[in-house]
Amino acid sequence: MEVSVTFRHMDASDSLRSYASEKVEKVADKYLKNAVEAHVILSAHKNRHIHGAEINIHASRFVISAHADLDDMYAAIDTAVDKVEAQLRKHKDRINASKRGTGSPEAATMIPVDVLSSHDEEGGPRVIETASLPAKPLSVEDAVLQLDLHHSEFLVFRNASTNSISVMYRRRDGNYGLIVPNV
Repeated sequence: MEVSVTFRHMDASDSLRSYASEKVEKVADKYLKNAVEAHVILSAHKNRHIHGAEINIHASRFVISAHADLDDMYAAIDTAVDKVEAQLRKHKDRINASKRGTGSPEAATMIPVDVLSSHDEEGGPRVIETASLPAKPLSVEDAVLQLDLHHSEFLVFRNASTNSISVMYRRRDGNYGLIVPNV
């Protein structure tokens, strides 16, 4: 795995670079087989005397990110690495639980989707915002993991088993819903 370290608003230090690289590589090797690259951004906020560490690890199917701001740069790196490790541990536990059959809920719930917008002068709804979303091919279990990793309310994806566009969403009761179009 390739680890790159960027320094912002501070002088580059070989000791900080090697410390951050070793910490990130150790955690990535422990939890990921397919880590592609990691990027560590170390910054100093000069007016506030606070140091920040941001870690982004790119794996083949997802991205893990964490950020920490503390008085000490080494402590900020340690805290950010701990956050990444917690996310990776949760990710690995979910994968293991789904392999055992006790993991992610089998969600096949359909809900009506309403257009949430204001009404125009004639009283009909009008679209306020549109977005173009990439639909990556994922399994249902991977979609649940992506939804958790990005802390989103929904995820549009291409179901790898059926090759159709699906929407995974987080329900109010903590479970997940899956919208599958009838073709």
